[in-house]
Parts: sequence; structure tokens; C-alpha cells
Amino acid sequence: MTLARCKASLLGLIADPQNKVIALSGKWGTGKTHMWRKVCEETDDEQAKSSISVSLFGVNSINDLKLKVAQAILPTLKSNSAVTAAVGNLIAGTKKILRSVHSGFSALDELGLLAAPLLLKGRFIVIDDIERKHEKLSIDEILGFIDECVQVHGCRILLVLNSDKLSDKLVWEQFREKVIDQELRLDTTPSEAFDIGLLYTPTAWADQVKPAIELCAITNIRIIRKIIGVANRLLGGGTNASLDVLKRVIPSTVLLSAIHYKALETGPDFDFVLGYNSATTLTRLFLKKQTNQEVTAEEKTHEAWSLFLRKLGIEETDEYEVLVVDFLTSGLLDSSAVEQIIQRYISEGEILAVRERTLQFYSHCDWYPDLSDADLIGELEALLPAVTMMDMYAVSALAKRAEQLTGNTDLARSLIRDWLEGFRARIKEGLRTPSMFGTDSPIHPDIAAELKAVQQADTSSLTLLEVYEGLVNNQGWGARELEFLRATTKQTYDQAIRTAQGPSLQLIMFKGTDILKHRHSYGADFGEAAAHFLAACKSIVHDEPGSRRAEMIIRVFEGAGMAADLLEVETAGNAETEG
Repeated sequence: MTLARCKASLLGLIADPQNKVIALSGKWGTGKTHMWRKVCEETDDEQAKSSISVSLFGVNSINDLKLKVAQAILPTLKSNSAVTAAVGNLIAGTKKILRSVHSGFSALDELGLLAAPLLLKGRFIVIDDIERKHEKLSIDEILGFIDECVQVHGCRILLVLNSDKLSDKLVWEQFREKVIDQELRLDTTPSEAFDIGLLYTPTAWADQVKPAIELCAITNIRIIRKIIGVANRLLGGGTNASLDVLKRVIPSTVLLSAIHYKALETGPDFDFVLGYNSATTLTRLFLKKQTNQEVTAEEKTHEAWSLFLRKLGIEETDEYEVLVVDFLTSGLLDSSAVEQIIQRYISEGEILAVRERTLQFYSHCDWYPDLSDADLIGELEALLPAVTMMDMYAVSALAKRAEQLTGNTDLARSLIRDWLEGFRARIKEGLRTPSMFGTDSPIHPDIAAELKAVQQADTSSLTLLEVYEGLVNNQGWGARELEFLRATTKQTYDQAIRTAQGPSLQLIMFKGTDILKHRHSYGADFGEAAAHFLAACKSIVHDEPGSRRAEMIIRVFEGAGMAADLLEVETAGNAETEG
């Protein structure tokens, strides 16, 4: 039952003195301890109000358990109470030192055994972590202790169990059969768990975090507090973020944190989320079903994950999600990078509003069958003035939907035409060309052709030396550098090696051999650049035997441990081709 109902039921059970042993079970971290504190505050039962709690974690003997109980009771005793006097008189003959009650008696081992009857009398004892008891402590010993407490000392007992951590179900069955009078099972709702977590870990983003927690069905309060902590760390500097920005970043922050802390019973992994685009995933599956192609088990799983992410309001991911994963896995936060992304999202408020309208259009297409094609076409036409605020993938997907809805290409062409006009204007203003690589999202052919032409013009002014200097100085490469390296030929390297001198030649050779040596790690990032570099070096060594340039090449390859590569015999059709 929910936390609210469980608390009310427990208050009722405590009010009946016939219920000597009450059991409370539930999943780990779902608020059993918190609920008990609330019960103690609200109950009229004086025994329960002054209850003491002990954990069975690591307890390997019944004497250890009694000692724990004694240690829990001692701080609650008043210095002038009858119990204190009785305990003092009991052990006075066996111990010379009796300290003040609040600092505890000396020789607690003996106290736990000798004074247990006096200390236990009329107590309400909470025994927690039943499932974590030491294997040496038998069930019969625990049952005997509980029976003695109830029958001899007039105690009442609350047994608390983390049911999802119990490996031996027979243990609980024995408790249920032999000593338990009443049993309650706590099934905290995600909403209740979040409200409790919020008490201990406040956040300015509660209104946005809570719905995501509920959709992820997270009930572990400790994990919820960790997730809130992640949101606070990441967004601490973004207090001026608009609701649109928060709707963009909070759901993926919660989801990725839930994945990291293993809070989802079933759900996506990091790789799926980082590469996610709902329009691409669902459209691909839709077309496959339309053509009666078999949908694999993995594709069905991905479809379910896609629908889950859409419920969260996640339609696509970008560098923000990459940064969140880096933070979760390394513990290192690049606050300036987060702030830059948040500020970019804030400045792109209009773009986010357009994104919301686009998502609403897809939602209407997919989940509102009573809407007519004319209604949906009207929504698409209303997006035309805002098309320049979309990326190439979004407008390509919209164009495809437009063709499906209208049965012709007129509206689709208008969408693409208006987007291209805006794109050309941005290029004239100095916008760096985006890359088509690194994603399998479809791009409209007209956009792909335009992008390729601009990229070719953009890279034609570069030189190999400039690209390598950029790789070294920037510790990486962008779309422009990748396009250049993919377009290199043997002639590119041949000319650079024959004309460069000093540090420039050194950089070309060392960077070239580095890319060649790690060509398998780089994969397709650099295209055939490594092969063309090797072909150029072989050609120079072959054409200029004994020259200082040829000897330099041989020396560099030997130093890199790749002399064998230089000596390999060329075969027809290999990297000697200059196109």
C-alpha cells in the first residue's frame, strides 16, 4: 500500500495493544524509516514514542543483539529514574566503575547480559535489516529473543525488512508463522518518494524533476536524492533558465542519472540515449512495418525505449547529454561547458518554442487520429515561417511527412527551399558548415547537395599543415578538418612532404605517422588519409633513393616502429591512386 495508507494502518495497529509483533516490509530505500519517524510523532502510544531501533546488520550472536539493544536504550535513560538505579545496583557488585548514564556504563558486555531484563521492560523495539543478519545468528535465536521480549518483558516489536534484498524467503516465512501478529507492506509511490527526498535534498527544479521521477517509476529515496543532487550540480548556475530550457534539460538529466544509478527495472542504456532521435527511430520502424519487413527483437526494444523517451519529452539528444554522462561516469564537472550550453539554450528560446510546436505536430500526427489531413497540413504550413530555426534533420523529416500527408512534393519543396535560403544567409555571415557525419538521420537530397558544395568550398582554402596545426593546438578536429582529411589524396601528402621544411615538415611527418599507426582506432573518421600518406612516403623513398628526404622518411618510420609498413610492396588499385 502507499506510504500514506501504510502510515495510517500502522498507527491503527499500534493503537491496539494486542498487536505485540508488527512487521513492516518493502523495497530498500522506499521510506520505511522516514514513515516510522512520522508514526512516532503522531501516535498517542507512549511506548512507540520512546521506541529504540537496532539493526541486525553484522550481528552474529544473540549476546551481540542484546548489547546493541542496551547501547540503544542507555542514552534514553534519565539519571534519576528507577531503572537507572536498579541497573546500577545490579552491577555494582561486579563492577567498580559506574559512569554517568549519558556517557554509558563501563563494561557494556556485562551490562547487556546482566541488565537486559531491567532495560527491556515495557520497551518498544524496532529491529531493522532482518535480511542482513550474520549467517552465524540463527533464526531460532532471533525468534527466541523476540518471544522472550514479548512474553517475559512486556515488549512490543516492529520488524523491518527490505524485501527486495532478502535472498532466503524461508527466513521471513518463519517470522510470519511464529511471531508476527500483523504485517504491512509498504509500496511507496514515486510521488511520495520524491516528496520525502525533497525534504532532505531541496532543489529549485522540483516542478520539473518530479514528473520525470514519476515517469521513470523511481521509488528509492536515496537514489532520488542523488538524482536531485545531479540536477543541482549541473544546473546550479542556470537559475534564470526558462521553462522551455528546463523542459529540454531536466528529463534527460533524470533519465541518465536513473540509468547510472540502476534505478530503472527496464529501460535504455547510455548509448541508446546519446544516439537518440525519435523521428528517425520511429519513422524507420514505421516504414519497415509498412513494407511488411520483419522487425527484429532489438528494434522492438528500441521502439519501446523511443516511446518511453517521448513520454519524458525527449525527442533528440546533443552535447548536453554527452556532458551529463561524462559527469556521471567520471565525477568531474565542466561547469563552464554546462553554463555555455544552458546560455545557448536560453538564447535559442525561439528555437525551443519552434521545437515544441514541431513535437506537437508529430504528436498530433501519431496520436490524434480524429484530426484530418487538412488540420495537420495547416499545422505544417504554419511552421513554414519558422523553418530556418530548425536543423537539417528536423526539416528533412518534416518534408517527408509533408509528402505523405499531401501526396505531392509542393509543401515539402517549400519547406526545403525556405530552409536553404536561411542556410545560405547564415553561411554568408560566416557560419561554420555543419557536418553530415556521425549520424544516420536522413537528410533531404537538396540539403545534402548544398552542404557538400559549401563544405568543398570551405575546405579548398585549407592546407595540410594548417589542418595538422589545428589538430595539435585544439586537441581535436571539427567538421571542416574532417572533410579536408577525407578529401586528401596521395598527391596532397607528396606535395606537402616535398615542399615543407623544419618544424612544418616535422609536424607533417609525426602527425602523419601517428594517424597511420592508429588508423584502426580512428576508423572512418579520416577516410583514406593514412593510406594516402603511406603511399606518398613510399613513392618518395622509391623515387629518391639515398636522398636526405628519403632517409628522413625512413628514420621517422623506424622511430615509430613502422619500418615494415614502408617496405610493403604496393599492389594494383591501392592508395597510389590520387583521386
